[in-house]
Amino acid sequence: MTTTPRRAALAISAVASAALVSACSFGSGADSDGPVTLKLAHVFPEASAVHTAATTLAERAPDVTDGRVNFDVYPGSQLGGDEELGAGLASGDVECAFFAATASGLDDRLQLSLLPFIATTYDGVDEVFFDEDGVIQTNERDVLAETGITALGFYENDFRGLTNNVRPIQTPEDMAGLSFRVPGLSMYTDLFEAWGANPVAIPFPELYTALQQGTVDGQDNGIVLTYNSRYQEVQKHLTLTRHAYGMGNISCNTDVWESLSEDDQDALREVIDDITADTTQQVRDSVADRLAELKESGMEVVELDDAQRAAFAGIKDEVWTSQESVFGADVMEQLREESEAAAEATSE
Repeated sequence: MTTTPRRAALAISAVASAALVSACSFGSGADSDGPVTLKLAHVFPEASAVHTAATTLAERAPDVTDGRVNFDVYPGSQLGGDEELGAGLASGDVECAFFAATASGLDDRLQLSLLPFIATTYDGVDEVFFDEDGVIQTNERDVLAETGITALGFYENDFRGLTNNVRPIQTPEDMAGLSFRVPGLSMYTDLFEAWGANPVAIPFPELYTALQQGTVDGQDNGIVLTYNSRYQEVQKHLTLTRHAYGMGNISCNTDVWESLSEDDQDALREVIDDITADTTQQVRDSVADRLAELKESGMEVVELDDAQRAAFAGIKDEVWTSQESVFGADVMEQLREESEAAAEATSE
């Protein structure tokens, strides 16, 4: 696994903390008779669908567990970005979180779902990303389990697009020389370099300031997150590339989760199934309105036609092939098959 010095420090901290956590009990589950209050963190603004999901879980958990399990919600990166949340989940310092495992730095294999152009329609996304037995969810659950994290549900963060403060982007050539903030992922660095851009790894909580100060020219995120994060205040141009799809998950530290009774686990899983489905639908339902509001704010939006999007997708095979050593030939072959089957099915 490739790691940056910052990730290595987080990983060392997580391992050290894990030794401490493993010796502790976690409240009212199998290890204790009293109620337990767990930290539930995320990086999103309070106006987001994810925060609504987090507060809903916090409201419903005491009811479905007869007061045995409670959550305190920490929104807006109060407990850190996705890297810190990943390390905290692995150690147990953060009991539960809505987070992007792809950006956690825990293991490069978690980047699988951010490979470019796996699907470019919502129907295709539902076929590939939201198949519980498909390669994306199976890979993410299995790799997280190796780090001591139990993934409990998946939700939508929407298709990613490109914003920048320099010029409209209609072709990959328009990206030449522009600097873009990217999550600290080797695969994502390869993607933007293949387009001729200059990728710069910046933690999500620092992104608004980096855009405001001109540290980077642009960034890539979904329409809803771009709006909720107020990037329209510091960015002029948006291109709807749909080059990657963002999927998040709600996870808990495995020792913490398994300390709960089976009845409480089952009850919480039912709530989590509900709120993750609701979050996905809320994000999709809000895209059109958020896009209209971005336009009203003065942001210039480039909506690509199929031929233009295909030009951006020209790097797909190059990037996918370069990552085979990370994910393994079998996983990549299964993903290719699922991606191609979804494209065929949704084009009929």
